Order: sequence, then C-alpha cells, then structure tokens
Amino acid sequence: MYANCGSSTHQKGVCSQATSFRAWWLTDLAGLSFVVLDDIGAWKDVIGKEIEDAHFMCQDERDAMDEITRYSSFPYFTTNVTAADPSYHPVPANNRVERSIKGPKAELTIYVTVKRQRQTQVQPLVDRLKAVWAKLPTTPTTGGTNVLK
Repeated sequence: MYANCGSSTHQKGVCSQATSFRAWWLTDLAGLSFVVLDDIGAWKDVIGKEIEDAHFMCQDERDAMDEITRYSSFPYFTTNVTAADPSYHPVPANNRVERSIKGPKAELTIYVTVKRQRQTQVQPLVDRLKAVWAKLPTTPTTGGTNVLK
C-alpha cells in the first residue's frame, strides 16, 4: 500500500514533509482527508479502522478519481496491483510524492479457493495469474518478491 500526496499538501505536516520520509505507518496519516475509490474491497475496512479521524471522499468512477487527484493535493492510495490496472492513469510525478506504508495492516493476503473437480479447468488461469503477479512492482516489506501460491 502506498500513499500519494501532492507536493504542496500541508495537512498536519505529513504530506508536506513527504520527501523527508521513505515510508509511513498508517497511524502517521491520522486526521488527513483522502480521496479514494469506493470499490476497494478489504482495503476500505483497513483504512477506515487504522487511520484515526481520517476523512474519505469516496468516488464511484475512476475518471472522477483521476480528475480529483490530478487537480488537487488530496492524498490517495495505490498498491503494487494498481499499476497493472489498465484503467489506472497515474498523476504526473511532478505533482505527487509516493511513499510506502509500513506495518502488518499495510499488506493484504489474498486467498482463492477452488473445488478439486474444477482444478484442471482453473489451472490455466492460476498459471497466468502467477506469471503476471511475479512481474508486478514489489513493496519494500515483501523483500523484492511477489508470490502467488
């Protein structure tokens, strides 16, 4: 998980000092206002529970999210999977500073369960997912690897 802050954001001093820090804890982001996509699955619970007094402006549409992040300094979140999403259009680097978020809640384990009788039918998809997953950008806490088992 990463926080992407506008270089001119001065909320509680966290984002304005973004260049001074390599990574943050979720608790470092307390009290900030974020723009987030509404449909982010389990991440919505994580940020809602772990970032005290935060305000989340949820967006239903990716295009709206892109416009807000492009022309505002509200921080937003991405993950190593975000870059693989063909609908993701990153904000120009001169407007944002990306910092990783540390801690056990900043990583999400994903499990897939398949019935044995469907395993041969699903195996080609699993093989493709493993190949793609290994090519995703890594996070500092994974030690440079993405493993899909």
